[in-house]
Amino acid sequence: MVPDWTDAYYGDLYLDSVADLLTPSLSAAEAEAIAVLLELRPSDRVLDLACGQGRHLRALAGRARLVGLDRSGAYLARARGAGASLVRGDLRRLPFRDGAFDAAFSWYASLFMWDDAANLAALREAARAVRPGGRLLVHHANPARLAREPEARAERALPGGGRVEETSRFDRGTGVDTCARRLVRPDGTMLAGTAHLRYYSPGEWSALAPRAGLRLLGLASTSRPRDRTFSLDPDAPDLVALAEKVA
Repeated sequence: MVPDWTDAYYGDLYLDSVADLLTPSLSAAEAEAIAVLLELRPSDRVLDLACGQGRHLRALAGRARLVGLDRSGAYLARARGAGASLVRGDLRRLPFRDGAFDAAFSWYASLFMWDDAANLAALREAARAVRPGGRLLVHHANPARLAREPEARAERALPGGGRVEETSRFDRGTGVDTCARRLVRPDGTMLAGTAHLRYYSPGEWSALAPRAGLRLLGLASTSRPRDRTFSLDPDAPDLVALAEKVA
């Protein structure tokens, strides 16, 4: 079973607290990075792992044959009309045959929500669903930056009223970021949840990828690489891993 924290954290709490930040221009920029790094062609069959409300599917519409997977029926309902086939399922047990896709991607820390064994299982499932020679792209926060500032607190007002409060603590030893978020609506009602997300360092990725049957092509410390040049910046907010399915 998926841990209970995902039900409280992902849902209305998450979407309502970041909806104003996930702008169409941001989605378009991220989709361009995805398309460039995966070298997408219109004939490619591409899987969006944990597609959420489908914002990347919408931005990639027409650039490939898209399939979005998420465990949340409510998220998939929001993703309707995104120009993709939608499937409900668990990242650790994908309901697809071996090699069903030419490429797959996971954006915003969606793939590694469990302990290391389950995270490896999710990565292996993603690799299994991609054909030999196909590509897998995984994005999450940059642990090097979090290690420099392991504790953070933020609060901001929402455009429609209400506010979001968040505290986070990154454990350098385990690579787990624990983030507690609270959303207070204009009418005073509140949503709250805590996320536990695992972020892998470049060294850990070098060991993790082969265990999943993948060859690591590159790591980049940015969420919007403009080309296929990879560089690591400890101060960048994001880490992107690009891998190829081993034949």
